[in-house]
Amino acid sequence: MRNNKRPIALALAGLLILSLQGISTTAFAETSDSVANNTKPPLQITNQTGLKVAIQVNYADTVPNGISKQVLAAKNLYDQYTALGMKPGKDYEIVMVFRGDGAQFLLTDEAYDQKVKQPHPKGNPNLAILDALNKGGVKMEECAVAMKLKGYTPHDILPYSRIVTSGIGAMVDLEKSGYLSITP
Repeated sequence: MRNNKRPIALALAGLLILSLQGISTTAFAETSDSVANNTKPPLQITNQTGLKVAIQVNYADTVPNGISKQVLAAKNLYDQYTALGMKPGKDYEIVMVFRGDGAQFLLTDEAYDQKVKQPHPKGNPNLAILDALNKGGVKMEECAVAMKLKGYTPHDILPYSRIVTSGIGAMVDLEKSGYLSITP
């Protein structure tokens, strides 16, 4: 009985050794690739036409100078597309939907000073970036629900902003229309 088990045990031990050799080689190969990847140049955006992006701006988080982190993220995407020679309306479309606490970033300088409680420099510190994005073809929408909750009027928001009934509803509509929804 003892002799019958020995060939099976040897066969199992051999299979175990072979499988361990394969695992260690695979693990080494993955480690080698990941080390090499961090020395390669950054990957570029490969899809450069037909892009539709809806950026949700819904937080009041800012960098120390009062500029919205989400507005900066939108600017970074726009700058990347521009650097690649991509054309707004032809190669890509960007729509920014301001809702919730992010609604404050579409306020005029005067309204920003009157209605925003967090410390900030005089006027809306996001204005220069938003003006440049608007001139570059980026569309901006302001949530009417947030406006009502925060006491904003149409006169309080930037003139190139479009008021939408609901920011969340606008995000759903944009997504159903083929826009990729992002909340940076």
